[in-house]
Amino acid sequence: MRRNEAFVVGVSPRIYWDLMYQLRKHDDMRDIDDIVVIALKEWQERHLGRHEERGYQWKNLLLPNGSKLRLRHGGMWHYAEVEHDQIIYQGETVTPRPWALLVTRSVRNPWRDIWVKRNVNEAWTQAAVWRALEAGGPQHPGIERRQRGRRCTD
Repeated sequence: MRRNEAFVVGVSPRIYWDLMYQLRKHDDMRDIDDIVVIALKEWQERHLGRHEERGYQWKNLLLPNGSKLRLRHGGMWHYAEVEHDQIIYQGETVTPRPWALLVTRSVRNPWRDIWVKRNVNEAWTQAAVWRALEAGGPQHPGIERRQRGRRCTD
C-alpha cells in the first residue's frame, strides 16, 4: 500500500449534509476530508486508551493542545500555539509572562493582555475571563469589583 493512498468511507447523506451545514455556519472553510481525519484520530485516542487531557497548565487554566494564543502590541497581533504541552512562539517554547515581555519589551499582565481560542468553533476570549470561569468567579472580575465599589459609596 502506498503512503498517500486514500480509502472511501461511507457516510449517510444526513450526517454529511449536517456536517457541511455546521462547517459553513461556523465559517470553517476546511475540507470535509480534513474533518473526517480529525474525527477518526480523536475516536482512536478516546477508544484505544491513549486519550488523556493534555495541554499547557497555566495556573488553574488548562489550555488544551491546539489552543491558540494572541497578544496585541504595536498595532499587530502576535500568535502562539499550544503544542505537545508547551506554548510555541516562532518555533521557541515560551510561558505566558515571558512571551508578553518578549513581544512588548515591557512588563505586562499576561492575564489581561493574552487572548485565548481553545478550538476552531470558539471566539477569542481574554485569559482573565477564562481564569475567572475556571475558578467559578465572575466573568469580568475588574468590572465586578468596580460595581461593588460603586454600590458601597451610594
